[in-house]
Amino acid sequence: MDIIEKDQSKENITIHDVARALGVSASTVSRAISGKGRIGEETRQRVLQYIDENSFYPNASARSLAKSKTYNIAIIMPEVKDLVDMPFFHTCMHGAEEVAQVNDYDLLIVTTDGTNIKPLERMVNNQKVDGMILTRLYRNDVFVDYLKTTGMPFVAIGNSDDPELVTVDHDNYGGCRELVGLLFSKGIKKVAYLGGGMEQTVNIKRYEGYCNGLKDAGKMIDNSIVYTDLTSKLQVSKAAGEILKTGTDCILCQDDYICDEVVHYLAEKGVEIPKQMKVASCHHSKLLDNYPVTITSLKFDTMDIGRKACQVLLSMINGEEAEKRTLLGYEVNLKESTQRTR
Repeated sequence: MDIIEKDQSKENITIHDVARALGVSASTVSRAISGKGRIGEETRQRVLQYIDENSFYPNASARSLAKSKTYNIAIIMPEVKDLVDMPFFHTCMHGAEEVAQVNDYDLLIVTTDGTNIKPLERMVNNQKVDGMILTRLYRNDVFVDYLKTTGMPFVAIGNSDDPELVTVDHDNYGGCRELVGLLFSKGIKKVAYLGGGMEQTVNIKRYEGYCNGLKDAGKMIDNSIVYTDLTSKLQVSKAAGEILKTGTDCILCQDDYICDEVVHYLAEKGVEIPKQMKVASCHHSKLLDNYPVTITSLKFDTMDIGRKACQVLLSMINGEEAEKRTLLGYEVNLKESTQRTR
């Protein structure tokens, strides 16, 4: 067991120090000291004994520490260049902020790419926040790996196979699978797929939904009309151009950003929707509301996922048990862009 040096100043010793020394979470230490929340008696006594033996604080001060809060929550957002094109994160942030304000918390916005943990380290080391919300999950997520070592309560928006990670997500897999089935039921013969970076878990689940939707319809996956890892408008336009040569009658876009570029590209080439090409999106946003033709899409309540993530995080901060997996629903909106034509 690692012992924290006794000559540290009392001001620098935190619940997280105790948690690291004992190999438990900060919320476990908090529950042990405050006497609130579910915790085994053996673990509680182990925490209290460690605090007494190492003279961290007098008992009253320890209880004060357990109750002390910054009343700040950090929400970790993608870099600004992505926010311009992806309204999801703005709306999600507003949902989280709504719940935070009701509970007398302030929301601190942190923008970073998927690899730089320095902003998170500053928040943790300077004790700026009581918890964090990650708005994007990656296949190999360095933010998750780091936060799991700190004892900082955090919630991730997305899907994960990690049984210890607390996540809130929409049913992207189920939604895309159902949407593909509905497209085939409307007489569509070939559904192409245009997607983004496969390092993001949301993109992985949508693609899996597409693949299983094909299988449900008795169709084979045709890799010649499947494009993933499209990260720029130029790449999306090029992929759409290639699909036009294949006799495909429908393009399924992974999200609103890709769908927006596809619709503009088809308009530039004089391709009529839905007469000459049908189009659908696995995510709806206001980006898709300003076309001459309405777009078939999956609609997720983005405000609600922000609210729910913040609610779950506040429960964790208060030492309560949190559900590991929260899966929210979706709506399938069938519109003009996939209608049958004569």
